[in-house]
Amino acid sequence: MLMIERNIKGKSYKQLIDILSTNCNRFAFVENRQMMDIEEDRLTYIDTLISDIAEHLIERKIQQEWETTKLREDTAYVYYFYLNNATKLFLKERSNSVFDWLNPELPEDLMFYHNEKCLFASCSHERYFMVDETIWDSLK
Repeated sequence: MLMIERNIKGKSYKQLIDILSTNCNRFAFVENRQMMDIEEDRLTYIDTLISDIAEHLIERKIQQEWETTKLREDTAYVYYFYLNNATKLFLKERSNSVFDWLNPELPEDLMFYHNEKCLFASCSHERYFMVDETIWDSLK
């Protein structure tokens, strides 16, 4: 995977989501528990945010690591969704760029998978993402 340190915004962001939805069958995002002032309130906020796509939720797992991060002691909630027309629309409507997926407005660290293989993973607060070369070539 390539590591890219630039934001993808506007039309290019929408195009990226289209390309990923063609090549991937699920996506995930992260809610880091150490960033939550009141966990119950934050989870309610996320539940409200995803209410339109809740039926496409595969699972919410508590994890210490994911594609771009390894936590030493803390944990995070990682939400896994099917990637389909409804969730693609959600991703396009909620943000205008890869790095806009950032706490507190949105969850962080978007990841896209084809089955178990990750083809795209962002780390918004560090301002980079990793992407499969084929996906990147399609975007260019």
